[in-house]
Amino acid sequence: AEYALINAIIVGAIGMSSGILGGYVADSLGARVKDSRDSGSVLLRSFDESNIRLLLPIVGNLLAIPSWYLTMHSVGSEESFKGAMFWLGIEYLVAECWFGPTIAVLQSTVGKSRTGTAQGLFVLTGALGNLAPTLLGIIYSNNSQVGDGGGSSPEMLADYLTYGVCAGYLLSSIFF
Repeated sequence: AEYALINAIIVGAIGMSSGILGGYVADSLGARVKDSRDSGSVLLRSFDESNIRLLLPIVGNLLAIPSWYLTMHSVGSEESFKGAMFWLGIEYLVAECWFGPTIAVLQSTVGKSRTGTAQGLFVLTGALGNLAPTLLGIIYSNNSQVGDGGGSSPEMLADYLTYGVCAGYLLSSIFF
């Protein structure tokens, strides 16, 4: 019951805040680039409005890797549960900031006549990405049945989740 309540707060409050904050920061970065075409830092001049917006999801995904790892490997005592929930909150804060920037870039890039199709394809790729937990479960189930001891273990599951999710974050940061 304690986990369910804390997880609901993390997913609802922190996840939502991350999405809104990510959109706000991306809009601010886009405006700064637009305003500094002739002046400003070299860093800002080397990006256009779309590219600078996508830096936020790239950095967020990269920061999510150690956060998720620490979520999965907080061990020891009752304090480990609190530590795991802390790192899960951090993971949601840094990882879920991609919605606003991605949709803004998607809509500004494809043009008004294709935003519906682009949004539909975006939702489809998200649905396909949601198959990843099922795939990890199938791999875990198959390997736990044919493994050395023939059984499964919490450590094996933690390793599958750690490496599977961290690889997903790394791939996402590359493809952004």
